[in-house]
Amino acid sequence: MQPLDYCRSKAAPPGSSLHYALLFARPDQRDGLLALHAFHAEVSAIPAQVSDPMVGQAKLSWWREELDRIYRGQPEHPVGHALLPAVQSGLPRDRFQDIITGTGMDLEYGLYPSFRELSAYGHQVGCAMAELAMRHAGYTDPQSARFGHHLGMALMLTGRLRQLGRHARAGRLYLPEDEIHAAGLSRDALLDLPADHPGLQTLLQQQVDRARDFFRQADDGLADSDRAAQRPALVLAALYQRLLDELERQGLPMLQRRVHLTPLRKLWIAWRTARKTPKPN
Repeated sequence: MQPLDYCRSKAAPPGSSLHYALLFARPDQRDGLLALHAFHAEVSAIPAQVSDPMVGQAKLSWWREELDRIYRGQPEHPVGHALLPAVQSGLPRDRFQDIITGTGMDLEYGLYPSFRELSAYGHQVGCAMAELAMRHAGYTDPQSARFGHHLGMALMLTGRLRQLGRHARAGRLYLPEDEIHAAGLSRDALLDLPADHPGLQTLLQQQVDRARDFFRQADDGLADSDRAAQRPALVLAALYQRLLDELERQGLPMLQRRVHLTPLRKLWIAWRTARKTPKPN
């Protein structure tokens, strides 16, 4: 399998949100964005793939070594080979390292005491990814740098909400512990509550509202002059915001089951968003 085909199967298979977002990327952006998301997918998935934290740490150590090899121009992994051109264009190594370091937090913590700790995790795993993608796609106005940070937080929070039940059953919960207690709930009881439990509804709506606020801040922070270059990110943001709409429409059932948008609906949302965004030069 060719490196880019591997990356596509890992991060952007047909029907996925990223698949539709990349349809509207410039040809010179697409391969690098795909490789960046595949790197993120490979590394951030490690906690879900292992039951022994020591095995997970060994995998993360391997990716640190692979990052060294990528920056020396000698990658071994298909994702490393696909990522090499983007790295050689000047992407900062420290943000890749942040993704690895942040994923290590997943192996060490099953719960985050407050949003302060969860946001620190998001800064390393989510914001680093979004900022790398933003830099690869290109921007010219310094104020637009805020877009990557806020978008990274919004995408991370939404993604964790979508898979809340699966993660909780595996012993990882991306909900601030103090907010669980403030809703009159306990971590151990969450999976046993009905989806319409008032305290649970209050807790989950708080998380949805927070993600929406980060999406709003992201959009407010992007300069008009950079919207064309950031078209794929804007499409991805629109898809994730519609997912939040669907979660609310179905009564916030994330602990009981996953909620999806259909591929046809994703294509429609992506096309409409891209149509409203200035065309890349």
